[in-house]
Order: sequence, then C-alpha cells, then structure tokens
Amino acid sequence: MTTKYINIEQVGSVSFTINERSKRIRLSIKSDGEIVVSIPSSVPMRDAIRFVESKVDWILKQKTKIQAQSTLFAPESCFRTRFHKLAITKGNTDKVYNRVGNGVIQIFIPDRVNHEQPKVQEFIKNTLIDVMRWEAKVYLPKRLKELADKHGFKYENVSIKNASTRWGSCSSVNNINLNLHLMRVPEHLIDYVLLHELAHTVVKNHGEKFWLLLEHCYPNARKADKEMNNYRTQTF
Repeated sequence: MTTKYINIEQVGSVSFTINERSKRIRLSIKSDGEIVVSIPSSVPMRDAIRFVESKVDWILKQKTKIQAQSTLFAPESCFRTRFHKLAITKGNTDKVYNRVGNGVIQIFIPDRVNHEQPKVQEFIKNTLIDVMRWEAKVYLPKRLKELADKHGFKYENVSIKNASTRWGSCSSVNNINLNLHLMRVPEHLIDYVLLHELAHTVVKNHGEKFWLLLEHCYPNARKADKEMNNYRTQTF
C-alpha cells in the first residue's frame, strides 16, 4: 500500500492510502484526530481529494467531538497511572521538561507559557505514554502469566502496544497483544481484559462458549465488559 499526505484547506493534512482491496473511497478519523482516506487503485487521486473536500463539514464536526473527549492537563489535574501520579508545576524555568521518580510524573512549565498550548499538552501526553509503556512492560506480562497458570491457559508471546482501538487481542497462534493504556484502568478491569484474551486462546470468537468460559474464570464478565466502555484507549 502507498500512502501520501496532502494538505487540504480547512482540515489540514490528510493521509491518502492506495489499497488494492478497497472497493470504494473510505474516510475515517483516528482518535488522535488524524484524517485517513483509503482509495481503490482505480480511483484517481484528484477524485479522492474532491471526496474529502465534500466532507469538510463532517470532518470538522468529528474533530470537535474528539477534542471535547480529550483531557486538558492543567496544574490542578488529578491523573494516576498504576504506579505514578501526575504533578504539573508552573515556575521559574526556561523550558518545559519532565522528571519521573518516586511514584511521581513531574511536569515543569515556565510561568510565561500557557499550559493549554497544543505542544505542551502533547509533551505531557507523550510523557504519560512513555511511563505507561514502562509500567505495562513490568506489570502486564507477569500478571498475564499468573492468571494463565491459575486457570490453565497456554499462550505463546505477549507484546505491549499503543493501540488506537483495542485493549487487547489474541492471534490465531495465541500471541497476545496488550494495550499500554491498561495502566490507567482499575485493577479488576485489567484482569478482565487479560482473561478475555486468554479465553481467546481456546475460543476464537465471542459466541456462547466463549462467554461461558470467561464467566467461569471471571464471574460477571459481561458487567466488566460494559464497564470498560467508560474508558477509551487513546484519550485520557
């Protein structure tokens, strides 16, 4: 697949990808606001651009919704990962920087800098992602093995991802992927996601047999599944 980025008035940069398997133009917006277009190989690029231009109003509405769902980090913010808490301090410094240690993610911002600036918010979120990735690599593989041993599941490899839509996945050969954003959900829901993917090592679909198996390992699994809807994989 070939990808090209084109700047379009009113919406900014748009990612156009030629996909041999696509039968029509598909437009989507990722949770981070990126505009993505999939194009059949038979469709000229100019037609794909015109298609996006015809959808400007829809794109702007969707991007507004995404921005409204995103957390704006401020000095008064209360945010915790599994092992750390966030502290934002404004003071006499000449740059934005971080310091992580002793259970604290410390962000320092100059007095003259507005913490709402996109670049500052991006710095904070990237710092949080780095910390959660480290936490996830330390905690999740160990906890997955504990649950697998307890309930008699077998799996191959485990990987930590910054996935945009899924909390976890299990491949056809029982490799398990886990989302680093699990480090900001409650412990009982982490266990639910891990057991959900472990159950997929036995049953590869979400049919009745899958839920019976999962309920055996995690009572009230369907309730936990609904509770996960309170959390998003990419917004804080």
